Amino acid sequence: MADSNCSVFDPNRRNFRILATTGGNNDDNNSPFTCSVPGNTGNGFLDCANQSRLEPETFQFISILAFVDNQNAFSGSYLRNVGLINGGLEGVQQNPGENISIGQTLEEAGQTITEAPAQTLRGFAMQDIVSNFEAYAFLHQITPQGFASGPCSLDMMQGFFGPTATVPSPCFPVNDTVVNGQLISDVATPNLRQNWRFATNRNSIDGSDNNDPVGALSGAVVNAPFGYFCDDLLGMWIITYLWFTAPPNDTECGPVYQAIGAKNGFSSDGFPIILTPFETNVELEGHMTASGQPHPCGAEAQEDVNGTDGGAVWLVCPGIPDPRAGAIAPDAFLDQVRNSNGSPENPALTVNFLSLQIFGVFANQLAPSQLSKVMSAANAAN
Repeated sequence: MADSNCSVFDPNRRNFRILATTGGNNDDNNSPFTCSVPGNTGNGFLDCANQSRLEPETFQFISILAFVDNQNAFSGSYLRNVGLINGGLEGVQQNPGENISIGQTLEEAGQTITEAPAQTLRGFAMQDIVSNFEAYAFLHQITPQGFASGPCSLDMMQGFFGPTATVPSPCFPVNDTVVNGQLISDVATPNLRQNWRFATNRNSIDGSDNNDPVGALSGAVVNAPFGYFCDDLLGMWIITYLWFTAPPNDTECGPVYQAIGAKNGFSSDGFPIILTPFETNVELEGHMTASGQPHPCGAEAQEDVNGTDGGAVWLVCPGIPDPRAGAIAPDAFLDQVRNSNGSPENPALTVNFLSLQIFGVFANQLAPSQLSKVMSAANAAN
């Protein structure tokens, strides 16, 4: 929406605001919902015994700006100064600011510094930095031909199952489509079976994931402890597509789906809602038969960065660092997945969005009278 007030508060930005606020779940290990397994306080999981029923998950709110289908969208050269002050208060303040650069030749502190094409001063391409932050997309798998056990992409199938994998029939599409002359992304909200999951930080500063910023482990500096709100200047995520390998009534995987759904609920197509890395990596993708044979009940892959799959590879959608205290604008609206009857798939997400929008706090912080108002608004929104 065009808004002339934007330049008043931030002269470096264009006069447009994104009203659609997309909701999802934060996927990091320290999120409260990762203790949905009763009594599980290990592996960095928290004990959520006293957690409010209105906040069973850690919500992430984002503003979707664009979908990127091809790595050619990344520029090999970029330069922007942040923090320059020439005059300032009473005309006497001076600050040279800091240069944010990619593939530049710069003069810094009397030295000439040359960055490699498409790389930052630390030697990383922005494409590689943003690909540390995953946004999990769950597409519908029920097609007119029946259940589709995998995507219509050979690269994606072989990316998870190996070089001998083939595209199943039927398969579910992962390419953008044109409807009434309008290009519709394959990960547009109506195409999703459940809300997004986001991984904002998969790096450890202690070197446990092979990052070694100060060379304390091997003597060699591996300076790659990326953080979303520190290094991801574009607010981007790489999209990881996650799918189920068998229908809900499958004799082997059906009990796995039912166990997860008993905790998290089910989407309108009968599959469980997936909230945690444990559910993805261990219960689904790591499932074993009774005889100890690997039998994945779920799989994941990313689209070809060269664009050959025809769908979204990256998501340009800056995350809101703290959605409280007015970060959710009064005229914003929640973009979320809905069931086949039109009701929100995740009612708690609706309640917390409205709580943040109306009162500037999460729902578990509301007074009884405030909660009553929010619940009335949530029922009206349904």
